Formats: sequence, C-alpha cells, structure tokens
Amino acid sequence: MLKTSVDQPGKANKALMALGILQGYIKNPLWFLLSTLLTLPKFKKQLPKDLPKEFIEVTALQTWMYIRLKKRVGQKTAYEIVRAIVLPLGLDIQQGNFRNVEAPRTFDNLITYQQRTNREGPTRWNKMEIIEQSDYKYEFRVHNCMFNELYTQIGTPELTKLMCEVDNAIFNTYLPEEVTFHRNGIGNRIADGASICHFVIERHQKHNEI
Repeated sequence: MLKTSVDQPGKANKALMALGILQGYIKNPLWFLLSTLLTLPKFKKQLPKDLPKEFIEVTALQTWMYIRLKKRVGQKTAYEIVRAIVLPLGLDIQQGNFRNVEAPRTFDNLITYQQRTNREGPTRWNKMEIIEQSDYKYEFRVHNCMFNELYTQIGTPELTKLMCEVDNAIFNTYLPEEVTFHRNGIGNRIADGASICHFVIERHQKHNEI
C-alpha cells in the first residue's frame, strides 16, 4: 500500500539526493553538504523579505549550494554541478506534483495536475494565462517568474534557466511517446529577456485515433 495519495504526493529528500550527486564531483561532499545546511538559515535571512516563506524553502538550498560552490570550483563548474543536482531533483519533485505514481499518466491528468500545482505550489505566485486547452493541445503563458525575480535580485540570474530545464524534463517525460513540450521557438522565456514565458504541450494522435 502506498504511503502517498493524490492529496498527499511523494516528496523527495533533497539533502540525500544532493549528496549522492555531490560525491561524484567534489572532495569531502558530506562535509560540504553539512556545512551548507548549517549555514542555510543565515543565508535565508539575507534573502528579500517580501518573498513567501514556502518559496524560500523551495529555492534556498540549491541557491546557497551554488554560491558556496562558486567559491570552491568557479562559476562554470559550480553551475554544471548544481545543474546535475537540480534536474533530477526537480524532476522528482514534479513527478510528485503531477502524481505520476498515484494517478494514471494521461494527457487530461497532465493538465489537471499542472493546474493544481499552479494553484497550490510555489508557482502560484506567478500569473498564468491559458491560451488553448483541447484534447490535443495545452498552451499557456506565464507573465511573471518568481524564480527570475529572486535570482536577479541576488545576482545569480543564470539559475533561472535551470528551473526552465526542469519544465522541459517533466513535460517531455510524462508521456514521452505521446506528448511533446516546446516554447514556440527559441528565446521565448523570461530568462531569455522575453516579456512572457511560453508553454506549449501537444499530444500527438495515435494511428488508431486518425
């Protein structure tokens, strides 16, 4: 019997997942992670005061880890290490949000749980506009990005694109033989300087449906 349900989705252990990846790239990964966790509360206090507490909890660990890694291995390598952490961790979190284990993976459920996540999760502070919702296409736009606002304020805007890559990962693996996710071309993200973020999820017809 599952310990999770549709109303209580699974949640990843961020610290353990981060440790598993860190040990492949840096010396003394356990000490680095422990010292990051011990100094994390102080870092959180330095973040903008107007940010919702839940949003800080979602973003603080990987952000502080990145800042500390930059001092140790330089920005380029630190970014790639944190990317290696954020993508599988973000995918795991989103699989919980989309109830991959607790509910059938269907195009309708993809839309249902994306919208529920947008109402209940950290993206609820973004303004989402649904452009089209049909049996074969789900398109929406986001008019502001809390991740971009945070990362820009603290001088690490490059981290916003990692959040975008998590979108690519979850939408393109939810129903990989049936659904394709794209953004109506390149450069259509707030992280790229656009005014809005484009999200287009298309379900391809099967031969027996044609």
